[in-house]
Amino acid sequence: MKVANFGLDIVPGKQKYTCESFEKLVKKFSPKKISPYVVEFIGEDYAKADAIVFDANKKLDFIFIDLEKIEGREQRTTDAKEKEFLKKIAGILEKENLLCDQEFNEEEKNFLKNIMPVTFKPCIGVLDASDINGLIEAILKKSQTLLFYTAGEKEVHAWEVKKGSTIVEAAGKIHSDLARGFIKGEVIDCKDLDSFYNLAEARARGFAKSVDRDYIMQEGNIIEIKFSV
Repeated sequence: MKVANFGLDIVPGKQKYTCESFEKLVKKFSPKKISPYVVEFIGEDYAKADAIVFDANKKLDFIFIDLEKIEGREQRTTDAKEKEFLKKIAGILEKENLLCDQEFNEEEKNFLKNIMPVTFKPCIGVLDASDINGLIEAILKKSQTLLFYTAGEKEVHAWEVKKGSTIVEAAGKIHSDLARGFIKGEVIDCKDLDSFYNLAEARARGFAKSVDRDYIMQEGNIIEIKFSV
């Protein structure tokens, strides 16, 4: 995930995210390779950002980026429907509300995705960015992103997927072949890690469940994919 920054003292670059589930997986499997979840902070490059953090004391300055853009577009457009909607979102912003916190219909969402105001992306205002790990956790929640894992003696790896995604979509995050040739999935909940010694015991004691392609991923799922290509 790429995260832009407005007005906060965050050095651009990649930051590892630490959470209890990942640490417990590493302790349990002692893998040869560890691949934690990583967020890349990219300064003020809002166009490339998946989410944005901003100085809560500078919220008006942040919102003004969108107001300026939308008012300029409103002056240029000759489409009455577009002009009406632009006035609507300008009114929302003038009340110091972020567009990411508003409800829009599908047509309106598609229009916003096209013009891409910065406050339509998942945005979080904070006063202090010193706790980067806590900030990343808040970003994940705001962007409705959940983490899942693949685990074993070779590697423990954290992956991201949007909330509501299927296990096939999650498999595709690991490798396109896993999604294309998906047969079955096996899921273990990180909450059960203290209840078994290894994966073989997890299966024997019923902590591993077999799921089909329509299974909806949950936070902290550990998955293994059976596939054929």
